[in-house]
Amino acid sequence: MTTATYLYCLVRSARAPSLRGAPAGLPGAAPPRTIDAGGGLWLVAADAPLDRYGEKPIERGLQDLAWVSSVAVPHEAVVEHLAKIGTVVPMKLLTLFRSDERALEHVARQRKRIDRLLERIEGREEWGIRVLLDEVAALRRAREEAQTVAAGAPGAAFLLRKKKEHDAAREAIEHARDRADELFELLAAKADDARRRPPPPGEVGKRVLLDAAFLLPRRKARAFQAAVRASAKKLSGRDYQLTLSGPWPAYTFVADTEPK
Repeated sequence: MTTATYLYCLVRSARAPSLRGAPAGLPGAAPPRTIDAGGGLWLVAADAPLDRYGEKPIERGLQDLAWVSSVAVPHEAVVEHLAKIGTVVPMKLLTLFRSDERALEHVARQRKRIDRLLERIEGREEWGIRVLLDEVAALRRAREEAQTVAAGAPGAAFLLRKKKEHDAAREAIEHARDRADELFELLAAKADDARRRPPPPGEVGKRVLLDAAFLLPRRKARAFQAAVRASAKKLSGRDYQLTLSGPWPAYTFVADTEPK
């Protein structure tokens, strides 16, 4: 055996999804192809050479961020291409099976769960929100405000300035979390589902207050974007940065199980 079956995603479609114009997929792997799982479910897979995608090569590759990126980007490109023409359940990066038959057996065992997932995400898309606080700018603003307040009371200038700096810094950090929580609840009410993700490390001097994903029907996308823009406007000028990304396949709202 020199190749394994690499699985990109599952697609619900009445007929085999067209791969015309699809991305090439993983480096060194054969072009993506479809496998009929029955009942309108299709596997989008490729033959992956084991000398490149076997257990040991993958173990080595996972130690190299450049290598991970070289496979993650084309994997996601295939998934996002298929999401344009059908309802997609993305598979985790580097999901491999010994053969097409093993892949089909795995899907058959998980079929009830897969069908429930497909019902849940059909006609929907994922949008991402990230909110950052510029701590350096927030503390600078605190110092400037403290100096303004203290200027009117020379006898207590030092203590007033220090107290103002302390209070403003506490507000910038502690109450910023409250604002992020309020924003999440506001936007979650407009979506079918919402998930907060562990905040990734921010840039030096910037704190990630919120990293969240929202699942919503495509018909509600414009209203959701308008709500995000309104929220961003309210936060502007207070050292916050709000970023909206999407639409994406429902990466956050499906949980792949490991191949057997």
